[in-house]
Amino acid sequence: MIVNRQSALACAARVRASSDRKASRSDRAAAPKTAERILAAAEQLFAERGYEATSLGGIADRVGVRPQAIYNHFDGKWALYVAVLERLLDPFLRFLDAALAAPPSAARGGDSLAAEIAYHAANPNLARIVQHAALAGGEQLALLIERWYRPFFQRALLLAPEKNAVVKADPALLPWLVSGMHSLVLGYATLAPLHRELLGIDPFSAEAVARQSQFVRALLGLLQSE
Repeated sequence: MIVNRQSALACAARVRASSDRKASRSDRAAAPKTAERILAAAEQLFAERGYEATSLGGIADRVGVRPQAIYNHFDGKWALYVAVLERLLDPFLRFLDAALAAPPSAARGGDSLAAEIAYHAANPNLARIVQHAALAGGEQLALLIERWYRPFFQRALLLAPEKNAVVKADPALLPWLVSGMHSLVLGYATLAPLHRELLGIDPFSAEAVARQSQFVRALLGLLQSE
């Protein structure tokens, strides 16, 4: 009886240990999913309300966790804000680098702008978060400029069409050309709800993105004409 009881206890211990290991693996597997859900909820709220008006409590409510649970994945609201921007803007710089690596051509600037339009259509929250940060100023704007927008602007200057009637007439207008094109793309994304009502089409649909890209290419073609 003693031997059987000891065997039973040992067996139970092995079962508990196995269950604990499975639970631990399950927790580790669930952690990235929870972090991703937190990032997605934070991105949506930062786009809707801006940084200052967004709270960890509001993000936690969207995810369905307690606010304290967010600290298991992020150091706080600012760290979460930076993580949201990293996943939206780091790929943005990478495809600009890829465009710069391509051989110079008359179509390169148009291809880059078309890719930018498609990226904003796939990530509509980006333009809204940028707009909130630009209006708020302070640390939010400083972060955007130093981490992403200054490098973006430097790359965009290099991608400007080599033969451009505006710039050839006055080279000092090159930064304004880049700024204007960026405003054209960003404005298309931020004003999408307004354009949806005016145009009768979802501005982020494949058809609308194709039309906007066609328009931008045509505009660049006019600027490149002698």
